[in-house]
Amino acid sequence: MQLDQLSSIDDLYVVCECMEVTYKEIIDAIKAGNCDLESLMDATDAGTACGKCKSRVDDPADERAIHLDEILALAKAEGLCPEEES
Repeated sequence: MQLDQLSSIDDLYVVCECMEVTYKEIIDAIKAGNCDLESLMDATDAGTACGKCKSRVDDPADERAIHLDEILALAKAEGLCPEEES
């Protein structure tokens, strides 16, 4: 799945199969301010079991179409996360 914007992902897509966390739940958690991988995992439980949904590095067989780190990067690029203070 080549994704260059968040709107190209279906809300019901299951990002984390182990914990049954949907894309919409991930986006809602990001909008609530969980804009780093650890806080996103804490808020949703995604990535806390097998870990394949965290990143492509954690998914060597490429079983997941998109990963938490990729969703976070797109969310930041689209302005869903507040700017980090320097």
